[in-house]
Amino acid sequence: MWGLVRAVTAVFDGLIGIFGRWNPMVGLLAVSILTGGVMLVIFRYTSNQQAIARQKELIKAHILEIRLFKDDLRMQFAAQRKILVENLRYMRYALAPMLVMLVPVLVILIQLDVRYARRPLLPGETTVLRVAVEEGTDLSSVRLDAPEGITVETEPMRIPGAHEVNWRIRAEREGSHDLVIAVGSERAVKRLEAGERVAKLSEVRDRAGILAVWARPAESPLPNGSPIREVALAYPERDLRLFGIGAHWLLVFFVVSVVFGFAIKGFVGVEV
Repeated sequence: MWGLVRAVTAVFDGLIGIFGRWNPMVGLLAVSILTGGVMLVIFRYTSNQQAIARQKELIKAHILEIRLFKDDLRMQFAAQRKILVENLRYMRYALAPMLVMLVPVLVILIQLDVRYARRPLLPGETTVLRVAVEEGTDLSSVRLDAPEGITVETEPMRIPGAHEVNWRIRAEREGSHDLVIAVGSERAVKRLEAGERVAKLSEVRDRAGILAVWARPAESPLPNGSPIREVALAYPERDLRLFGIGAHWLLVFFVVSVVFGFAIKGFVGVEV
């Protein structure tokens, strides 16, 4: 399963990497537009287009009925009831393609979240590295080996009640840095990203299960049987802006993908 997650992640690395020289918002807009187009095509081939078109015409007819009989309350109530019924039927026809699109949309959202929800540390910024180990593990045996470009600012803070060891570390220069955590003869690597570019970030590396690996595609899960349960560090939230206008990445994605999909549905002949 991890091999499939890696393959999907590599596709997004390549796609978003094309826009790596520009503002991070540019890559997000490109993926959102592409998603809107792809989802429209999926909707086209997984829905009953004739039935959807028929339901839309029926809804329009009942709306016209309300306008024509605006002085007849009985007719208006009857038309509103018919509109409600036809809308429910329309939603039934739209439900199947929505379910088909749910899985790819979730995968896209996760891939965007690990890149746009947070940003890498900037040189000079600090974070706390937290290592959780199995109960009974000697905390004095937990060690951290930081590469060049990373400074360990504090001595290890051992918390026996939580079976954790914490360090405060500082990024000194841009790049991908591998922090090596050792517990006896066991080793685990935690990637730390520093710089201004868009990079996939993992705040937690643990023993993710078959499905959970899809939620944490930036790093492989820890092996089962390791005395290390979890390695975590925090990144700052990303402030996405383009021409001085800021917006949350999720809002940008949904608005742009939906607007683009509706904008081109007439050109590709899709009833939505």
